[in-house]
Amino acid sequence: MNFLNDQVRAILWAQFKGIYNKFSGGGSSSGRAVYWISSLVWYGGVCFLAFLAATGIPQISTNNTLATVIGTGLLVATVYWQFVPVMLATTGVSLDLRRLIVYPILPAKLFVIEVLLRLTTGAEVVLIIIGGAIGLLRSPIVPWWGALALIPFCAFNLLLSAGVRDLLTRLLARRGVREVVVFGFVLLSALPQLIVTFFPPDKWKGLYQQYGSRIPDFPWPWRATAQLAAGGFALLPLLALVAWVAVAAWFGYSQFQRGLRWDAAEVISKERSTSSARAISLAEAFYRWPGKVLPEPLSILVEKEIRSLIRAPRFRLVFFMGFSFGLVIWLPMILGRNSTRGVFSENILVWVSLYAALLLGEVLFWNCFGFDRTATQAYYVMPVTLTTVLLAKNITAVFFLLLEVTIVTCVVLLLRLKFPLYKIPEAYAVTLLLCTFLLAMGNLASTHFPRPVDASQSWRRSSSGKVQGMLLLFYPILAIPVALAYLARYAFDSHWAFYIVLSSAFLVAGMTYWVSLDASVQAADKRREAILSALSSGEGPIS
Repeated sequence: MNFLNDQVRAILWAQFKGIYNKFSGGGSSSGRAVYWISSLVWYGGVCFLAFLAATGIPQISTNNTLATVIGTGLLVATVYWQFVPVMLATTGVSLDLRRLIVYPILPAKLFVIEVLLRLTTGAEVVLIIIGGAIGLLRSPIVPWWGALALIPFCAFNLLLSAGVRDLLTRLLARRGVREVVVFGFVLLSALPQLIVTFFPPDKWKGLYQQYGSRIPDFPWPWRATAQLAAGGFALLPLLALVAWVAVAAWFGYSQFQRGLRWDAAEVISKERSTSSARAISLAEAFYRWPGKVLPEPLSILVEKEIRSLIRAPRFRLVFFMGFSFGLVIWLPMILGRNSTRGVFSENILVWVSLYAALLLGEVLFWNCFGFDRTATQAYYVMPVTLTTVLLAKNITAVFFLLLEVTIVTCVVLLLRLKFPLYKIPEAYAVTLLLCTFLLAMGNLASTHFPRPVDASQSWRRSSSGKVQGMLLLFYPILAIPVALAYLARYAFDSHWAFYIVLSSAFLVAGMTYWVSLDASVQAADKRREAILSALSSGEGPIS
């Protein structure tokens, strides 16, 4: 049976146009320009690395050195392909099985499409591998068939990525398991930094020289591929590579079949029915605090926002990553300098808090109507103003961001890290300043570039491609007031100078926020039909 039959071609062509319009700015010339410029910069750097691989590999004169270099590069490629999408909480483009299950298409064909779509999470790796293949073809010490070993290696990563994606989708839909999985990835990503921090290079090199020779060589896929690509043809690495591809195919297809029979709504319903009465009462107390401090209807809208965000797996994932990955990034630097006072150890709260603010921006600032989707039309018919609606969403964003900073502060204090205590209010002040600017820009982005978001999907982006490109320009600009405050402290050697400049920045941020709030309300009123149409659109069979 022909693979590209009419049904498959129709789905792929329709979705190709949808993906192009979604990520390239659609009919907006400015959005398309931002998208293509940011893509050109990013993939230009990737192509430069591919060029280095194509020109550097022919310069290696021995097969052993070439095998070591290729093996190290392929190991890095595998780690990037499988783990970087998890760290960024995105798995690229993938099949929406709930929409495709009604089509008369065999599951095997759907799986092949799903595997090919895994290229969206490893396009950079594929480009660099192509550069490496060109380098192998140009190398005088490598036979002509050496570059062919990279093909099964790419197939292995594609199949493994498809299985990992389906497995994580099911795991992250279960309460409790989701947090354990994310915490496991946090520890896994922190392991190399912690090893380097606690064990100096001379120490672990000595341990490797002492005990490494006793460890038998295991034919990992990157090692087997490197041995074959360097020209060392042998039966063992060839069989090992074939076995790895077969295992990855079995793992990917088995997880894909389980995903066909899996129902996320049923899992969530069972979890809610098994919740204890005490847990429900504590949650209700947490949800109802806005009614005690805010007037109606603002308090009702804030409570609604808190309830909906807490129940959204996407938000919970990003919220957990906000403080956990931030600590993972900076903690090894602090532990390595714990005996001395430096810019890293003194400002760990500031670094982690700012990282959390930037990460939470996707779910709290840049697309605040995304989780509401078609329910956004209720804001236009309810007896509340759009100003009140945006204020409720902004208050909720500030609440969760301050809660994030509080959790970071408690964790740092529990770890007994040495830092000046005056950094605690400083971290809150700096984060609030950046948050004010993010709210101002986010309200405008939410009313001009809305996008529907499935709250049950933990690994899909909440903001559109054009907004992602604009962030590359806005984040450095929004950080200028914070940098000026620290520059004033350094220049005048005074905390008063820091807070005077920070207070001035708060005045500018407040005026910017109120102006943008009024502009956002006007835009929401004028672009009513466009906003509701964008938020009511489906994501298609591939999303």
